[in-house]
Formats: sequence, structure tokens, C-alpha cells
Amino acid sequence: GEEREQTGGRNVRRSQEPQRENGREPIADQFGGDVDLRARLSEQLTRGLTECMVCLERVRQVQATWDCHNCYQVFHIGCIRKWAKTATTESGGWRCPGCQAVTATLPRDYRCFCRKVRNPEWNRNEGLVPHSCGEVCQRPRAWVGCVHRCVELCHAGPCPPCTATVEVECPCGKERRRGRCGEQVRCGQECGRELGCGVHSCEAACHEGECGQCEEVIQIGCYCGENKKTVPCSKTASPSYSCSSPCPRPLACGHHPCTSSCHPGECLPCSLTVESVTHCPCGKNQLDLLYSRYSVPPRDSCLAPVPLCGLTCGKSLPCGPPSSPHTCPTPCHTGPCPPCPLSTSVRCRCGHMDQEMVCTLLTTRADDARCGKRCQKKRSCGRHKCGELCCIQVEHICTLLCGRLLSCNLHRCEELCHRGNCHSCPMVSFDELSCHCGSAVTFPPVPCGTRPPECVELCRKEHQCGHQVTHNCHSEATCPPCTQLTTKLCYGGHEQRRNVACLVEGISCGKPCGADLPCGRHPCPRPCHPGPCTANTCTQPCSVYRPCGHPCSTPCHLGQCPDTPCATQIKISCSCGHRQAGVPCSENAYSRVTTALLATRMQDVQSGNSVNLAELAKRDRKLECNEDCMKIDRNYRLAAALQISNPELTSKVIPRYSEFMKDWVRRDPTFCTMVHTKLADLIKLAKDSKQKSRAFSFPCMNRDKRQLVHEYADHFGCESESYDSEPKRNVVVTALRDRSHLPSVSLVECVAKQKKAPPPVQASSTAAPKLTFTPLERGGSEPKIDWFG
Repeated sequence: GEEREQTGGRNVRRSQEPQRENGREPIADQFGGDVDLRARLSEQLTRGLTECMVCLERVRQVQATWDCHNCYQVFHIGCIRKWAKTATTESGGWRCPGCQAVTATLPRDYRCFCRKVRNPEWNRNEGLVPHSCGEVCQRPRAWVGCVHRCVELCHAGPCPPCTATVEVECPCGKERRRGRCGEQVRCGQECGRELGCGVHSCEAACHEGECGQCEEVIQIGCYCGENKKTVPCSKTASPSYSCSSPCPRPLACGHHPCTSSCHPGECLPCSLTVESVTHCPCGKNQLDLLYSRYSVPPRDSCLAPVPLCGLTCGKSLPCGPPSSPHTCPTPCHTGPCPPCPLSTSVRCRCGHMDQEMVCTLLTTRADDARCGKRCQKKRSCGRHKCGELCCIQVEHICTLLCGRLLSCNLHRCEELCHRGNCHSCPMVSFDELSCHCGSAVTFPPVPCGTRPPECVELCRKEHQCGHQVTHNCHSEATCPPCTQLTTKLCYGGHEQRRNVACLVEGISCGKPCGADLPCGRHPCPRPCHPGPCTANTCTQPCSVYRPCGHPCSTPCHLGQCPDTPCATQIKISCSCGHRQAGVPCSENAYSRVTTALLATRMQDVQSGNSVNLAELAKRDRKLECNEDCMKIDRNYRLAAALQISNPELTSKVIPRYSEFMKDWVRRDPTFCTMVHTKLADLIKLAKDSKQKSRAFSFPCMNRDKRQLVHEYADHFGCESESYDSEPKRNVVVTALRDRSHLPSVSLVECVAKQKKAPPPVQASSTAAPKLTFTPLERGGSEPKIDWFG
């Protein structure tokens, strides 16, 4: 509180003082503010109540300190050293924590207020202010124009104003009188001092400092007289200037125009006059010799042509090696030389280009050529490439700005691109940083990016749920979720759940939703879910029963059910029950038998006999018994005759392997043999084991191989199941001791024993086709089989 009161008082005093000049305060009419500041600092230092603005601790009387001569704030010497290393400026100085004034040198030693004594000692009984040396201050006074030094003892705060009486002069020098040192005198007359232009004088009233710039302007013309421009008033201003346009004046000969740009003085003499031209254009022969040699009349004006000698021109061209440039090979001629027909060996400065180049393509000297190779080396930052054309640099200094986000996440690095991490953000705030409720405060200076202080008070923000707040005050925009246990209803309103955290917005009971779908026939089958049931069209199977007794099973529809075949699988078996098969309800697999029976009955009708068609209306379908059924029946009767209990009737029956399994034998018999061996070993292990079952895990394999293992395990009476996901999916087979058995014939043996069926017998084309009917009754004493019963 005292430190803030002191700072506030100092700020009020400065707002009432006149403006400083060159970092020093001018003398004021009232010095009560400075007197109060010195007295308050002295009292606080003596009592040890001054606070260091860096660490916010008290500055004791015996601690080493450093004081700012601009804001007069006192700091611990260790604290100010640490501060000076972080609060640096671009110019190399550092900013004071109190007034932000830039100081060029770092504080090194503990000195008194006047800086004359190092490590001053303080004795309470001497009556001196702590950190004072007790000698005369002798510091220069901070008043403009005062040449006297402070005569008080070494003290804290600003020096008192000078009390000497001297002759003072007004700034313009027109009035002089006796007054106090540092007093500012204004005569009120016109200044009259010469302005910066050196032509006009200042017309303002008597004032301090430099006079303003001259506002007068003058108009000057160019040398050729074609253009004019306006320039500021100046004693040293040139009366004319060059407009850089071609000079419009003719030469002294009167025949040729001036070829120079706008220039002062007279134009240059004509270069084609008789007196100026004494040799031929190539310079190898004098004109007098050419006049006599070729009997040419001498030139009488600058318009007459210059005789040519006929020799090779030989003038140096800009191409060729610098030590021996090419020369013009054409005969002596006027005007510029034609392009060189030769080529020059060009080598760039980086050494990448070393080749012969036609001289007409050269744009620079041969020893100053630049290739188009772009440097690919990394710059000093290690992030960017050099990219310079024809680079010859040894150290590729990166000149780009770093621009990376600093640790504060607010400012970016303004240094040149560099390696490693960026420095911490140099920005510092001098405002207090508090938590949301204001209970915890971090006092300035606060480095940029500092998080608000942790607060132990409860959060005071408004919460929508209305439960009791249990978390502390925080700086985040959103509060942590509420963990109060409540009772909530599930999405579909089926049941209430207790002990559900308040943060859980909704729960699902897992039961079917049950809401009516738009079709009006089916409920929603999804588990309890939020929001409406979004199914636009119901795809559940229709539950309306067909005449056959099975449901429609087509996707949900409006109106009558479509006339589609019934796809419900039904089981049919033979008379002995050995053979079983599943067929669709709508499949007419026995139409051939029904047709044959109907044809026989139609012959009886044509013969005049009565026919009973009731047996055709029977709907029970049965399979025909095959040889396997005959064998089982024979074995059963034989076992009954021999009084064998629990006989193995199917031991000699060949398993009915599917075509899929048989195809695998033809493709990979080795794999099929391996599966059979593993399953046989598993059956033997299960039979010998005391446990009820034993399992075996096959290695990972693809889908077709897994299907083969599943079907093969069924023939062994084993259970099989696939585990894991692709591509690590495998099959685990479990053999039961009481149910599992070995098939009588392996898959490989079954395929090897198969024989090809005989080809069908071709019927004669002349013979009339005859109907062949399958007898429905067995001869002899064999029991009758009712095929349609």
C-alpha cells in the first residue's frame, strides 16, 4: 500500500511539472513535491519499509541496493542485475522496472546515492540515511542551464533546486537581468534568430530550443530551360538543376545537335570538325596521307565524310579474355563496330559454368559472368536454403526474420532466423495480474505469457446445473464439468439410472428403442438412442404371413405383399430319416415325379377307369433313400440279429464331402492332408484325455482356408470358431471326447476313389421318344415306401 501510494504521489507531481529537456527536469516554481519525495524516501529507507519492485520484498538498511536517478526507486542489487539481463532493448541497454528509462550499462557495484563510495557502511547512531556515504552530493543538478552542483549530503531522491543568484538571459539574447540560477526568462519580443535556411529570421516570440524550419520555397529552372521545380528555401540551394532530358541546343557547328543530357555551361564542340578529325576512323592513318594516296579532296566541313584507310579496324571489343580482348575484324569503318563473330571462354565466379559462349550472347565481361545455378546449401539457421544465384559465400548468413511463436504464445521472435530455441518473450507488463475473483494477485513486473496465479477460493462463476461448487477459482473460460451424482432418465424414457454424474448429458439403457417408425408396422430396432429415429424408409422384413404359413420377409412395404416365391428354408428327409436337406419353401423339386404320376393317371382316365388324385395334393415332401440308407438299414437288422448293443452303423459310410472341399484337394492336397492329420491327432488326444474336450489353434490363414477347416471339423464331429480380425484371424477347433470321431474315409482318399460317370447314351433319332416312369413301389417282401406321405 505504501509503495502504491508513493508511486501515485510521484506520478501526480510529474503531471504538474514542466516538460523535461534532455532527460533533466526544468526548475519549478514550487518544490514541495521534490521535498516530500526526498523526505518520504529517507524515512522509508531509515525504517526499512521501502519495497523492491522486482521481488516485492522489503529493502533492509544493511542490504546492497541500486537506485534509479530518473524515478529514484530503490532496488536490491541482486534483483536489478537479474532484471537487467532479461529486460534488454534492441540497442543493448535495459529498462528500469519503475520508469522504463533505458540505461546503457549494467549495475555492477553497490554504491551510495551519489556514486562516489563503493559499499557504503551504515551506522544507526550517525543519523545518516541508509546507503548514503555522508559526503557532499556533488551531483549535477537536473535543471536546464544550471552549472552548480548539489551541496547537500549524499541523499536519496532528486537534488534540490539551485539557490545561487546569477545573471540570466532570455533565449533570444535581447534581455538580461539578475535572477535565480536555472530560472527561465522570456522577453516576449520577436525571436529574430536566423533560421536554418540562412536567409530568413524567426518571427515567433522569444522561446527555448531551436527555431523551426523555414516555410518559404523558391522556384528554380533546369540548365536547358525546359523544366522547373520548387525547392525549400536555402542559402546554399543551386539556382539551376539538371532535368536529365536530352539537351535541345545545337552544337557550335550549327549542323549537329548536342548529344549530352541537360548540362550547365556551353555544349561540347562538334567531334566531326576538320580540326578535330585528323586520322581515319580506325586511327591507323592520318588524313593527309589518305588525301595524297587516294587523291581525295580534303574535308572542308563537319558534314564531309571521313576517308577510310581500308585496313582492319582492330578496335578492342568488350568480349574475349580480359587480358587479350577481341578486336574488330572488319575494315576501317565509321560508327560502332559490328558484333563479334567469335566465341569467348566464360567461367562463372562459382565455377559451375565453364564453357565457350558466342560473343553476341555475352552481357558482362568474361571474368564477371554469373551462372543460373541456385545455391542449395543451408543457411546459418539450418532451416532455409541460400537460394542465391552463382553463390561464392563461405558462411551463408540467414537474413530472414525468425517469426516463430514465443513461449508466451502471443508474440513472435523478431530476431534473425537462428538455430535452437528462441529467447523468452521480452515483453513485460506493469499491471497487476489477478485471478478471476481477485483474491490472488501477482504484482508487477509480470513477464509476458504468465498465467494468472492459483487461487484457493471456490469458483464464483455462474453454473447452469445449480449444484454446489467444489472446484477452486480458475482462469479458464469454462469451468470443469460437474461431478455431482444425479438420477437421469435414458434417451427413450425406458428407465431411470441412479448415481449418474451431472456432466453426463444423456445415457442409453441398451434396450431396443421401440418407438413406432413411419411405416406404422415396426418399432425402431436401434438400441436406446438420442434424438428422433432417423430411418426414412423401413427396411425390416414384412411380418404378414403367406398362404404357405411363412412370413412375407420382403422389405417393409405398403399395401398387399408382392407375389414373390417364398424363400423360407424348410427341412425334408427320406423315409428312414438318414438323409436330410434344406430347400426353399417355393422350390418345386419333385415336379418331375408329380408329372409322371399325373401322366399315368391320365392314361387310366382315357381307358375309362376312375382315378383318385388325392395323393397329388399331399404337400409333404420326402427324399429318396439311397444306397447309404440301404447299408444302414442292413447293418441295423444285422446288429439286431446278432444282438449287438450300441452298434456303429455308419462306420463304413463314406462321408459326403462338398464340392468346395473336393476342389481344395485338387488345388492343394498337402494342405488338406495337414488339416486331416491335425484333426486326427486332436481326436486321439481327446479320446485319451481325462478332460471332456481338447482344443487346437490353427495358424492364421485366409477366408477360403478357414472355411475348409470349418467344414472338415464338422465331419470329425468337432466344434470350430474363428477369432481375431484380419489379417490375424485364425480357427480354433475343439474336440469333444464323447461326440468327436474319425471319418471312415479322408478327404484325399475320397477324391482319389471317385470315378468318372459314364457318358449318357444317345437315343436314335428315328425312334419315337418314350416316357420313362420311376416305379413307386418295391418288389418282393421289402416294405413299401410312401414317397408323398
